[in-house]
Amino acid sequence: MVKVKSKYNIVKQVKRCILLVTREDIPLKKGKVNKKWYSCGEDDWISGSKYVNVAFGTLTVIITVALIIQIYYGDYQVVPHGSVASDSLECSKIGTSVLKNEGNSIDAAIATAFCLNVATPHLTSLDAEGQILIYNHRKKNPPVVITFSHNIVESKHLPTSVLGLAYIHKKFGFLPWRDLIYPAVNLARNGILIPKQLVQAVAQTKNYDVFGPLEAGQLLVQSDLATTLEHIANMSESVLHSYLEELNETALIETVIATKFMNFDIYVPQTDATVGQFLVDALNIFQTMNLSETVFSDPVYAHELVDVVQYYQHKSENSTYRMFHEGTISNIAVMDTDDNYVSLVTGLYQLFGSGERTHLGYIEDIYSNKMSSRMPVLITDSRYVCERRYVFGVNNLGSALQIISNLLLHKENVTEAIEAPRLYIGNWTVGFEGSHLPSFPEEIFEHSPWKSNLVPEPYQSINIVVKYKDELSSHSDSRGGGIASRF
Repeated sequence: MVKVKSKYNIVKQVKRCILLVTREDIPLKKGKVNKKWYSCGEDDWISGSKYVNVAFGTLTVIITVALIIQIYYGDYQVVPHGSVASDSLECSKIGTSVLKNEGNSIDAAIATAFCLNVATPHLTSLDAEGQILIYNHRKKNPPVVITFSHNIVESKHLPTSVLGLAYIHKKFGFLPWRDLIYPAVNLARNGILIPKQLVQAVAQTKNYDVFGPLEAGQLLVQSDLATTLEHIANMSESVLHSYLEELNETALIETVIATKFMNFDIYVPQTDATVGQFLVDALNIFQTMNLSETVFSDPVYAHELVDVVQYYQHKSENSTYRMFHEGTISNIAVMDTDDNYVSLVTGLYQLFGSGERTHLGYIEDIYSNKMSSRMPVLITDSRYVCERRYVFGVNNLGSALQIISNLLLHKENVTEAIEAPRLYIGNWTVGFEGSHLPSFPEEIFEHSPWKSNLVPEPYQSINIVVKYKDELSSHSDSRGGGIASRF
């Protein structure tokens, strides 16, 4: 750490020096002219006002250098140690507080996920399904993917998401289990400020019985959920691990597939339970289209995108193994100082799941044989180790293609790539985000056969963390109402 003297002390010292030279109460002495640069003779190198100008010029340089050093080495760090992006600022901060307390990315993702059960109950709950991708860029081993869905994780003791997160913590966590849950306990007990997305979800589903009347900005206290979370936090490891012994560990671990696109390696889960293989196939088609960076204002690109996505959606419908369902998504992206990268996606079958809260305070999900289309994504540069690396999560194939195109083809920064307008591409429906800004270029909107189809809020959100060399950048999608946190 570089220590910089206060600019006020520097000013004081320079002024004192000036006064010693120019004070009138110091008598002039006869003698030989001193030819030093600070003397007062007629033949001086610098004299009178010239000295003052040089002194203040030097002072300006010193202060400028001091401020630059303060910017780089002061309280606001140019190179963050870690970052968490989620749909809630409070939850993102809880994640980074875990990193500050020497937890790893997996710990931070788990703590953030429990927090989101409190902050975004319309998207996720203790009974939600989920999937996590874990990767260490220093070791460069293949990423690990763990899936906890209702048909894989079943127990009479704990709900699905809790069991899945407990398994992940046992395998990869560092901090005590209790420490990762108590921040969510306190948030549920003290209350959260109701986000507008929660109010929009109630209005869209007409489900006014889950929490009663809600108004954005009001305080929502969930005492029953706080008690349940506290009970889970205080479980002994022996009891918790005994529940995990009931799980089929082989079914939890997913294989990973990698494909190259625009000199990048893209990693996604590869099994019949995910849309990962469809994404790989679709990207291969994109590579043959020779798309340019300006393609996103071209209506032809929008039609090509829709055709590709709907082709694979139709293909999945006709498969006996791949019946994908698009539910909600709550996406957490994390990077830490040890280059552990995590993308965790959880979600319900639909907004508010079954629409009912248990006496334990959490929302039950709908159990279905269909697999979810949500998926974690990792992207790394295939040529250079220290080039850009991205982690994020998506809810469907269409969103994945649009975000990857924005990042790698259009070469937008992470904020522009995430906030760019997106088409919603369903099996038989294509829709525009009616109120999200920025909106689509007029060329696409005016020449589109789908311009009358407007998707209602709340929109699906995608949160991302990217690392370039040693610099971290992150962004939480404004559609989800969250803000990323760094330290």
